[in-house]
Amino acid sequence: MKDAIKFLVGFLFLTFVDLPLYLIYKLLFLSNIKCFTSISEFISLFPGYIGYFIRKGFYFLTINSGRNFDVGFGTILQYPSIRIGNDVYMGQNCNIAKCSIRDGVKIGSSVHIVNKRTHSINDSGDIMPTNIKDLERVRIGDKSWIGNCAVVLADVGRNCVIGAGSVVVKPIPDNCVAAGNPAKVIRERSYTN
Repeated sequence: MKDAIKFLVGFLFLTFVDLPLYLIYKLLFLSNIKCFTSISEFISLFPGYIGYFIRKGFYFLTINSGRNFDVGFGTILQYPSIRIGNDVYMGQNCNIAKCSIRDGVKIGSSVHIVNKRTHSINDSGDIMPTNIKDLERVRIGDKSWIGNCAVVLADVGRNCVIGAGSVVVKPIPDNCVAAGNPAKVIRERSYTN
C-alpha cells in the first residue's frame, strides 16, 4: 500500500510540476545549459517530501539517471550531461558538475564533484571562459561512498570510501579507502558482493 501511494504521489508531481518545468526547459529555452542549472537551483530549495518528488521527477525527465535516485535539499546538478546509475543517494547541499556516478554510490552532504580543468589561462594570463564540451568527466565507481564535505576533482574507483573533508586530486583505484588533503590511499578495502 505504501509503495502504491508513493508511486501515485510521484506520478502526480511528475505530471503537474515536473512536466511543465521540463517543457519550459525544452521548448522555451531549447535545452539551454544555463536554464537547466537555474531550474536545478530552484528545485533544490524545496524541502522534505515535496522537494524529493520535484527533484526526482525533473531529473528523471532531463538527465540520464537510473532508478532509486535521491537528491537532497540544496543539491544542485549543474549540467544535463550528468549520468547517474541505479540506487544513488546524494545528501544535502552538494554541487555536482560533469560526471558519471555508477550504481550504488552514496554521497554525503556538502560534497562537491567538480572538474579539475574548469578554466584555462591564455598567454596574456587571462582566465578563459569554461567550454563545457571540453570538460573532462569525473567518474565515481560502483558502490563507492563519498564522505561529507569532500571535494572530488578526479576519478574514484569501485567500492571506495573517501573520508569526510578529503580533496581528491588524483584518481583513486578500486577497493581503497582514501582521506586527507590531498586524498591519499590509507588502506585497501576488502569487499565482497
